[in-house]
Amino acid sequence: MKTFGYNTQYNILIMELLGPSLENLFQKLNKKFSLKTACMLGIQMVDRIEYIHSRKILHRDIKPDNFVIGRGNHSHIVYILDFGLSKKYWSSRQNRHIPFCKNKKLTGTARYASINALSGYEQGRRDDLESIGYIIMYFVRGSLPWQGLKVNNKEDRYKKIRDKKRATSAKELCAGFPKELENFVSYTRKLEFMQVPDYDYLRDLLKNVISHEHKVIDYFYDWCATKPNIKSNDIIFKNNYNIKYDEDNIWLNRKYCNGELNNENTNNKNKTGNIYISKNNLVPEHMMPKAIKDENSHIDDFTNNTHQQMSTEVNSLAPQYSSSNIFNINYQNKDV
Repeated sequence: MKTFGYNTQYNILIMELLGPSLENLFQKLNKKFSLKTACMLGIQMVDRIEYIHSRKILHRDIKPDNFVIGRGNHSHIVYILDFGLSKKYWSSRQNRHIPFCKNKKLTGTARYASINALSGYEQGRRDDLESIGYIIMYFVRGSLPWQGLKVNNKEDRYKKIRDKKRATSAKELCAGFPKELENFVSYTRKLEFMQVPDYDYLRDLLKNVISHEHKVIDYFYDWCATKPNIKSNDIIFKNNYNIKYDEDNIWLNRKYCNGELNNENTNNKNKTGNIYISKNNLVPEHMMPKAIKDENSHIDDFTNNTHQQMSTEVNSLAPQYSSSNIFNINYQNKDV
């Protein structure tokens, strides 16, 4: 998204024009991607979902249709779309993870939904990642075992898909493919509801598949006619998200007991185990050491200046444009 606003007659939303979805490309290539292409795409899908999770948001509808390729100089970059079913997993008011609950209706697409989502459980970060695992296997297999089941109605369909997924082990699903793909699916299925996923581990699994195939990550996808000329300063190599983890990888995942923090960091002291996210400022100020507070002290000014600049740029289209601070958007990190 570039910017948004309104005038007397219309709401205005200016977005980057993007290319085809991964599903469109998959269909054009006779429903089969090479291991290299599937894993290069998978790495970027994990990148995108990690950033979304860093904003305390779940996507909840991970599927090939919601990932698209860029255009022109960005034709090697994977973008994620459609946040219509997204939900915050972190309560800002209570400063804690949303609670686990059951008997939820399915949100998302049954083919790629996690087993827990199909079982009526509240979704967490783990569910988005499990869906990515199914997408990767869909790309390399050509189909998934729970496709084409004969059903009478929607509820019966969800139940049969859930039962088939439960009955299909990660080993069976990934039979004939590198062990790393089995490990990917197995890991995401075993994650706990509030557990912080190890995104680096998942990316490394996919990188290892490419390496074992004696290939390199060059973004030369199966549909490319010519090898892209990727320079060392390309945007794909830049991590502007400023997501920083501590050595224990404990991130937005404090444990609670009877509604209260159940660790040694309940005081305003900084101790090992805290995690601070520079500029995105996802950690409450009272939990941040002074050095981090000082580093982030300019953020409000930066954001206000950015909104003022964007308002000026759009005023020619919408004289009554009024910028919004609802999501506190950092426009430098807009390529999600």
